Amino acid sequence: MNHGTAVPPHPTASAWLNRVQALLAKAESTDFPDEAESLLAKAQDLMARHAISEAMVAAERARSGGAPDPVGSVRVVVEAPYASAKRVLLGAVANANGCRCVYLGQDENGRPCQVFGHESDLAKVETLFASLSVQAARSMLAATVPPGDTPRRFRHAFLLAYANRIGQRLWEAGEAARSQAEAESGGGGSLGLVLRDRKAAVDHALNEAFPRTRTARTSATSGAGWRSGRSAAERAGLGQRGLGRAGRALGAG
Repeated sequence: MNHGTAVPPHPTASAWLNRVQALLAKAESTDFPDEAESLLAKAQDLMARHAISEAMVAAERARSGGAPDPVGSVRVVVEAPYASAKRVLLGAVANANGCRCVYLGQDENGRPCQVFGHESDLAKVETLFASLSVQAARSMLAATVPPGDTPRRFRHAFLLAYANRIGQRLWEAGEAARSQAEAESGGGGSLGLVLRDRKAAVDHALNEAFPRTRTARTSATSGAGWRSGRSAAERAGLGQRGLGRAGRALGAG
């Protein structure tokens, strides 16, 4: 079952991203939940720490008169079935990694989305979305549809709840990483200012490309599917140690 087709990783992706991809690949392939949790925690920790380091280095480079860290975008096609729920997962991953996502409608290949962000952040979004899509599909297909429910309704709710809870957990991991980095640097708020500037640059790029956006909302009608999807997201093993055209802007929930 395909959950989406992501643009291949950026050619400038460095060794840290290769390590993350290797950890996630091992997590996807293992049949042991504890091992998967450990591997995914390591991957999330690495991504969160790298994001902070990259942001501070880019800010220092800009202050010294060097080239700024540019904002770009990538196109991700979210494939059916359950594309409306899957795009919420993409939006959740994007938001938690300093990016923004716009849903562009539908074409012959599925439901295209445009993700805006700094290059290293875009690479994280592509990598993590691909891995979480595999995990979500495996957990969804393993879940039993209860009597009186329908597979489509149950699975749509499952994926929507999975995306919602994953978004919360990623955000919590990122906040923990930022708090730790601030404490280690002696405070002063410089990291917070840098991250706010980066967010403003991403918001500006999105608004320039899509000046008229509205929030896309997707609802669930299966309580059992929602509860099952939320439980699966809890087991996904993301550690807390780390971290004029019209379109629809995606949120995390």
